[in-house]
Amino acid sequence: MDSYIVKVENLKADDSYVEITVSVTGEKDLYYPRISACFYTDGDNRILPMDLKSCDGKTAVAIGIFDVPFLFYENKNVKDIGIKFLFSDGKADNVILSPESEIHIPVKKRSGLKHFIKSSRREKSKILFSKLMSLLFAPYRRMKVQPNKVAFLTNRSERLTGNIKSVFFEMTKIPGIEINVLCKKGGVKSNLPNLFKFFKLYATSAVVFVDDYYHFLSYLKKKDDVTLIQLWHACGAFKTFGFSRLGRDSYLRQSSPNHRQYDYVVVSSQEVIPYYAEGFGVAMEKVIPLGSPRCDMLENEDYKKRFKKKFYKENPTLQGKKVLLFAPTFRGGGMGSCHYPADKFEIDNLLSNLDDDWCVIVKMHPYLSERPTYSPKYADRVFDFTANYDINDLLFITDLLVTDYSSVIFEASIVGIPMLFYAFDLNEYSRDRDFYCNFESFVPGKIVLSMEEMLEAIKNKDYKQELVAPFKERFFGDTTGHATDNVIKFTKELLKADV
Repeated sequence: MDSYIVKVENLKADDSYVEITVSVTGEKDLYYPRISACFYTDGDNRILPMDLKSCDGKTAVAIGIFDVPFLFYENKNVKDIGIKFLFSDGKADNVILSPESEIHIPVKKRSGLKHFIKSSRREKSKILFSKLMSLLFAPYRRMKVQPNKVAFLTNRSERLTGNIKSVFFEMTKIPGIEINVLCKKGGVKSNLPNLFKFFKLYATSAVVFVDDYYHFLSYLKKKDDVTLIQLWHACGAFKTFGFSRLGRDSYLRQSSPNHRQYDYVVVSSQEVIPYYAEGFGVAMEKVIPLGSPRCDMLENEDYKKRFKKKFYKENPTLQGKKVLLFAPTFRGGGMGSCHYPADKFEIDNLLSNLDDDWCVIVKMHPYLSERPTYSPKYADRVFDFTANYDINDLLFITDLLVTDYSSVIFEASIVGIPMLFYAFDLNEYSRDRDFYCNFESFVPGKIVLSMEEMLEAIKNKDYKQELVAPFKERFFGDTTGHATDNVIKFTKELLKADV
């Protein structure tokens, strides 16, 4: 790791807020600097992003304004907070930098009434709903936690998928564990019919797994003897999310309880620990690199053979063909407020310029309704499998992945397939969505900005495939094929029962 010097240029602080301007100077040119404030106290720490104001190549300057009473979640005994800085230059490493003189700020006990009065209408509604939820949950708080009881909660789907599915099936093999599942796709309104079932599970399960933002959790204070584990559905990290988007287009505020109750967050590698800690608003020690359970199957040769046999039986016309898997992510805010400019992916142009043995499989993000269009003459060479197959499984029959900013690149690196990054709107996406690191130097493949560049790369097999193997090593290490076992072993250590 290169050497960096951090200097506090300006500091204004009292017991209610802190404003910091900091500069970081490196030995080498800085090309994608990112600076975050790392607040710490006894037994806790929290990272929050700062706004990069300038970078002249050698020195980066960032500023941040933070609400001191809401730095830590439900930690009412904090009296003194120290500040360090998390710095990344967009490369493989992150480093915690300490200023020459230690910085400590006092903490004033927060006023709930004052916070409520200052809150927006949206925040006031959440606070009032939280009070109602706490009142309804009160009788369940008196219920005893069962030491051998495990719950799986998801609102991503009507059934278990991905990481939470992999852990569930392995957990069912362990005798003596009571397993409960609650699946219902959608937000608070859709899940209200299951509210009291959720209350009982959340109050009596020793370990609770989730795989996304589970809305009900944000409105309740977790019982101390319940362990809440986040099995986030995506691998790695390169697009900013959660609290990393403070001050941008996020509904989250620094005081939001969303995500901050997790006891542990399971991630794919050591590399991404600071990003998940910042995004979820939890201490770095709570982020544990056990691997990505749903990726274990990507190195299971027996599973691969079974899937390919089943797939080609269902799709015999694809047998022996070259498959281009088109799997872009969405633009916009998320479910219900996102889009993709499908006309940018010109299937007619692509297939008319490639050999007849090339076929296109379309796998759009589940939030998207848009689909690329094509002429009827190519109907036997285009397949929309958005609703049919898991994207991980489709990687087994893929010869080339064309994506943009999708996290599927992490799974694809395990399979070892070549990738092209169709980033026609890279400048706009970088500005609006932002990355934890430099996109151009980060991705394990060639970036193309137009259909013409894509066709040229395919014809010349110019994919920069040599980047794939080191990318896999960086973001998975030795966890591939063992992640589910790692999570199961960790869970058994947490359970009080003799299992």
